[in-house]
Amino acid sequence: MDWKKIYQEKLRTPEDAIRENVHSGDSVFGGGTSLPVTTYNAMLKMIDEGELTGITMHIHSPCNEGMEFDKYEFSRDQLWIPTWFMNAPDRELVKQGKFTYMPLQYGMLTRYITHMNPDICILLMSPPDENGNCNIGPNGYNTPALRHCKHIIAQVSKYVPRVNGTYHDFHVSELDAIIEADDPIAIQNHPTTASEVEQKISDHILNFIPDGACIQLGFGGIANAVGFGLREKKHLGIHSEVLTDSIVELMEEGVIDNSRKNFYPGQSAIGFCYGSQRQYDYIDNNKDFIFLGFEELVNVKNIASIDNMISINAAVSVDLTGQVCAESIGHRQYSGTGGQVDFVRGASMSKGGYSFIALPSLAHTRKDGVKSRIVAELDPGSIVTTPRTYVQYVVSEYGAVCLEFCDVPTRVKRMISIAHPDYRDELTFQAKKAGLLY
Repeated sequence: MDWKKIYQEKLRTPEDAIRENVHSGDSVFGGGTSLPVTTYNAMLKMIDEGELTGITMHIHSPCNEGMEFDKYEFSRDQLWIPTWFMNAPDRELVKQGKFTYMPLQYGMLTRYITHMNPDICILLMSPPDENGNCNIGPNGYNTPALRHCKHIIAQVSKYVPRVNGTYHDFHVSELDAIIEADDPIAIQNHPTTASEVEQKISDHILNFIPDGACIQLGFGGIANAVGFGLREKKHLGIHSEVLTDSIVELMEEGVIDNSRKNFYPGQSAIGFCYGSQRQYDYIDNNKDFIFLGFEELVNVKNIASIDNMISINAAVSVDLTGQVCAESIGHRQYSGTGGQVDFVRGASMSKGGYSFIALPSLAHTRKDGVKSRIVAELDPGSIVTTPRTYVQYVVSEYGAVCLEFCDVPTRVKRMISIAHPDYRDELTFQAKKAGLLY
């Protein structure tokens, strides 16, 4: 049968697509950074009106613009939403009890989805191409769910770019229902201008990066500073969870050509894109990228197999022995575990590779004013994202120190050396009092 006829036969309104495919008690995989807002708002309304109940929605970060979670008060028996990463709007709704945080490393996503065994995926996709294939766009979170769910509802939107990736195309014959609604893909413009402190941290890291290195960058000012600071390098490669504007610029300028990569050579390997419109335009039908599922991308063995792998990750605080808190402020969940642990381990095992935990020496908070991010002990409730046994380099604006294979007193002395000078005496006192220095 002609794919266009199949497409027309599967077209539904959001309400009809849900009625035909979603049932009370179902487990629904909702997607990553860009959600099918029109379809989900229809489902929320149906839950509110009692047409559906007992729904579980598994979502990376639920608060896309336009989502109407604030409009309703659902009991957990009506709607339960576990999320494995949080942005600013999510934190407030977690506090209100509307979502719940579930600790998860990106590399565990396939195991998680297999365990949860979702009944249905409801995802944004591109309109079909000339062969009838819709594309899920730059969202590596979705691939394992699509492999393991029982049914698929696609909401097609002209704003979803088509990407070159593993298991990213779906023929219309594989879809159970199709909804046409041009919801925009999520835009997140991250600052590209680094502060003076972030620039100093970047400079310390850049000294370690050779020509031909393969880079992992995350969000934030330090990652941006490092990214834009790589212009003097040659033949760089990319293996990273997230695409950044700096990666786009360096590819356009030829600094990143992936010519020396030994894992997906010739292509920038990316997990997801959650950035500017410029990024989405650049990746559209661009064969210089390969978008991977997280079970392949955030995989210690794969990361370690890449020569000169450089991993750069941020932290909220680090204690004097090297324990890294990167996702909470005390008991308050701030973001998520992400892929930090696997990239720290993999890059430090790479031939010629380095892993860096980077953070400014000071935090400026509304509650406590100015405080040191390098601490004698983590605040009560703080989550240890990366154990000290995996940490290689820690970097602040005052330098980069290696903790790998160091005993505790050596670690403590090195961490104090990159703390802000105003806090070094107190940290030394606390370390001696705790028996860490003797």
